[in-house]
This record gives sequence, structure tokens and C-alpha cells, in this order.
Amino acid sequence: MWSSLTLLLLLAAGCADSSVTKLTSRTEPQLADDEAGRIVRRAIEAGGGWEMWRQHRDAEFVATLTILTPGAEVVSETIFLHKILLHEPGVRVDSIGLIEEVIFGFDGGREWMLRGGRAVTSVAGTAFTRFHAMADALWFGLPFVLAERPVELSYLGSESGDGRQWERVRAGLSDAAIPADWMVLYFDVETGLVDQIHAHVNAEFLAHSLWVGRMRDYRTVGGLRKERRRLFYPADPEGKIIGPLAAEEIVEHVRFDNGWARDLFSAPLAAGGGSPAG
Repeated sequence: MWSSLTLLLLLAAGCADSSVTKLTSRTEPQLADDEAGRIVRRAIEAGGGWEMWRQHRDAEFVATLTILTPGAEVVSETIFLHKILLHEPGVRVDSIGLIEEVIFGFDGGREWMLRGGRAVTSVAGTAFTRFHAMADALWFGLPFVLAERPVELSYLGSESGDGRQWERVRAGLSDAAIPADWMVLYFDVETGLVDQIHAHVNAEFLAHSLWVGRMRDYRTVGGLRKERRRLFYPADPEGKIIGPLAAEEIVEHVRFDNGWARDLFSAPLAAGGGSPAG
């Protein structure tokens, strides 16, 4: 089970192909006037507000992902510089500290990857980087993307534990590009922020399909409240943690509105994209 943990970031991430649904261009949050919509609206306000979210066009951050054994020994540590467009598809990650530089990109229609300047096309060669990139882009957009993406929200009631109290909202993920049936978001009653997420992941190469992700160390960056730490644990169907910490991610050096051109996310010539002659 633990050798597959590098892929646990599949939670709510897309498979990055032409079937990915583009985010809505509407300027108002698309939320129903019900209990689930109320809770997500409160989370959006607690996170900095819809207007602040919409005024930012893109974001850059460094993410360090550490994978652990059940005995808390470090299996691997991966560091990427992430560049994402916030209201339309556009994801790119560049490795930090590797002898053979790794670059992955997705422009909304196709994905591509380079390792040491050479194209990588095999599933085995691209799987970890692809899912790390796509999942982190979505994590970074919570809770705001719940009002931009086509998800079905329903209220599951309140719950308490570990000295915390939550309001729970289930997000039904009907997009075929997302390899998860659902995720349940636990919103902290006091702060309104996303405190943890429980999700069922569809991935035949992942031995365990149920995970809990805890969001910790919130701070304000660019007027938005974003978590600095993400902690991932195996879980049972009720959302209870059933094993030790499996992975930890640190997100830092966040910078908004870098003004990138769209071709930053498109495949370069080395990855089979375009040609100088057009």
C-alpha cells in the first residue's frame, strides 16, 4: 500500500485530457440557495471573499511533498514550482533540485512532460508528476472552485471530534476526468474554513481508495486564506483515520498575478507541440 502513496493526490484531481470541463466564466458564485450552498458561501467569505478570488488571475507557489512509511521514515521528498491559472485550465510544474529537470504542463486540451529536455509519454513515466500537478491546482482553489466547477453539493450535517466541530458537505464528482466518486469537505464551525477532506478515489493502481486530508496552518496571502500544510491519512468509509500519517505537503512562497502568457502552459517543440512554421 505504501509504495502507491505518491499517487494519493489523485483526490479530486483531473486526468488532464481534452474531456476536462473548463471553469465557468460567470462572475457570480454558482451555488444553490440551500444549506450546502450556505456553508460553501461562508467558507468563501472566510477564505477572503469571492471578489478577492476573482480579481486574481493566476498563482505561483512551491510545494514540497514528503512520503512516509507507517514507521514515519521518509520514502521520498519532491519539490516543484507550481504555476496555475485560476479561472481557466492552465497548469505547469517545474522541478527543483533534480539533476534531470522535470517539467509538466497542461493547457486545457493536452498534457505534456519533459525530463532532461526529452519528451516523456509513458503512463509510468508521467503518472506521479501529472497527478501531483493537477491535484495541487485543485487543492489550491478550494473552496472557491466549488462555485466554479460543475459539482453536486449536498449537506451531510454536523460532526465533532478531536476537539473540533464541523459542518459536512458532500461534493459529487460527475466529471469523467476526475478519478474520484465523491469527497466530503469538513468546514470548521468556528472559522468557516476547510479543515479536512474525506474522499473515495478510483485508481486501480492504488491499493487503498479512501483518504483523509487535513488542512493546517492557514495564513493570509494576497487577501486569501490558504493552508500551508496538508496531511494525508488512510481512512475508512465513515471518514475515520485508520493508519499513521502517509504524506505531508508544505505550500509556500505563494505569489499571485504573475501575468503569464498562455503559451507557457502549451507543449514546446521538444514535447511535440507546434512548430516554428506554424
